[in-house]
Amino acid sequence: MKVAIFAFEGVGHLNPQLALATKFLEKGHDVRFYLLSEKMEADIKKLPFDALDVHVTPECMKNASPVEYEDQDESDRKVNDLIICMLGAAWYSLPGELKDLKKFGADLILYDPFVVSAPIAAYVLNIPCVSTVTVPSVNHYTALAGRNGEEEYRLALEEIQESSTMQRFASLLKEKYNFDVLDKFIMLNNYLKTGLNICTGIKDFEPAMPEAVKEKYGDIDEKSVYVGPMLLTKEQGRVSSNPQANPEANRQSIDAPFPSEDLQKYKEQGKTIVYVSFGTVATNPHFWNYNPSPTKMFGAKSSGKVFCQAMWQRIFEAFGKNDKYVVVMATVAEDPDALKGFEIPANFIVR
Repeated sequence: MKVAIFAFEGVGHLNPQLALATKFLEKGHDVRFYLLSEKMEADIKKLPFDALDVHVTPECMKNASPVEYEDQDESDRKVNDLIICMLGAAWYSLPGELKDLKKFGADLILYDPFVVSAPIAAYVLNIPCVSTVTVPSVNHYTALAGRNGEEEYRLALEEIQESSTMQRFASLLKEKYNFDVLDKFIMLNNYLKTGLNICTGIKDFEPAMPEAVKEKYGDIDEKSVYVGPMLLTKEQGRVSSNPQANPEANRQSIDAPFPSEDLQKYKEQGKTIVYVSFGTVATNPHFWNYNPSPTKMFGAKSSGKVFCQAMWQRIFEAFGKNDKYVVVMATVAEDPDALKGFEIPANFIVR
């Protein structure tokens, strides 16, 4: 079997696909990754299999990137830039991807639901497809983040529908491929109703599907499968850092290796280990000082810096100077001044 994997270039999105790719390859299948840039190509090629290949569509993300906020149309200012960019990237990448998929002879398309082109390709070529959902549940809709209740959900979807740039790319895709993305998809949760969705989260975390979503997806959540974490070891090829990080950032003490051996000693001493992670979104250089509008930040009402620093202070106050706990606070930021002005308690390990 030949498996085409469409990746979104984020560590948390890619790692489950690397685990699945490894299983396919171990069973003798051919795997080809489809990327929207070269940023994670080297990480994928580290997997030790001859039947692994990578297809890159260069420049499509750059070509699809929206203009600066101040220069955007009023309708585009209401829609997150990633949503606009991913739809534009589908328009630019699909011709080359379709041509290569035919040449490759793909039997299955496995894709991250942030990627718009993959389910369209599955539809056009009539190939079975499976999405790998890495948010907490199938019914966590990134495009609706920060919105509450049906009225706000519908407003968010209307704003996407009314964006002039979204309309332009959707019209181009419909004309060329006879597929109406704005009618069939919730952006960033691009589920094809004839496909399968597998989720690395936990079914118990799944909220009810909003009525506004149900009108598009019906009972797709009931047909989805929860598989739990899919993760390789570091030796097998797990990706532990994002190549999008600024290579010129100054290395700091917080960049030291993760203190696994120290934590084991603390556990043997009866300490309670508390792990706090701030992920790679709020701490990302893009969001760290970015604050044009909540609609551009998935509903966030402050920059990543303001949010994280307020939370750090509360965590320091809650657990600091209490010998019962050892706290590991991870993914701080690459900003060398991120912790400036903070007094880090002695029972904290910051990375």
